[in-house]
Parts: sequence; structure tokens; C-alpha cells
Amino acid sequence: MKMSKHAKKRCQQRSLPQETLEIVMRHGRMSHAPAGVCKFFFGNKEYSQAISDLKRVMKTLERARGGTIIMGTDQVVTVYKQH
Repeated sequence: MKMSKHAKKRCQQRSLPQETLEIVMRHGRMSHAPAGVCKFFFGNKEYSQAISDLKRVMKTLERARGGTIIMGTDQVVTVYKQH
């Protein structure tokens, strides 16, 4: 993400690493602000939704653990779980 010198300085002052900014942009609520810019806000509602999404992903990962797919040239031949 390209950042102005001002934004870089503010990130340092406010201890906001790049990773945090990416979460705000990915999961935050976007609105239009004056001067044609966009504002991203990551509040309690967005936080709760992101946590729910992550829990769903974790549940899917748990179900996928040990999963095996046998592929032919153009199709899945079989699937099974290996323990």
C-alpha cells in the first residue's frame, strides 16, 4: 500500500503497523469523506464480523485436516480423510 510521508509518520507515532492497516481496509466500513477521499472505519461491529469470519475459517481448517483428494487427468477420483 502506497503511503504519504504524513501517514507513515502517524503510523509510527500511533504504533499502527502495516498489518493493522490492511485489516482496517479489508474488514472496515468504507464511506466517502470530503475532498473526494475514502474513510475506512473498523469498529465493534466490523470487529465482531471479522472474528466470526475467522472462526468459520478455523472450523473449515479443522474439518480439512487429514483430507486427501485423488485426482485423475480431469476429475476428482476419490476423497478420504487420513488420520
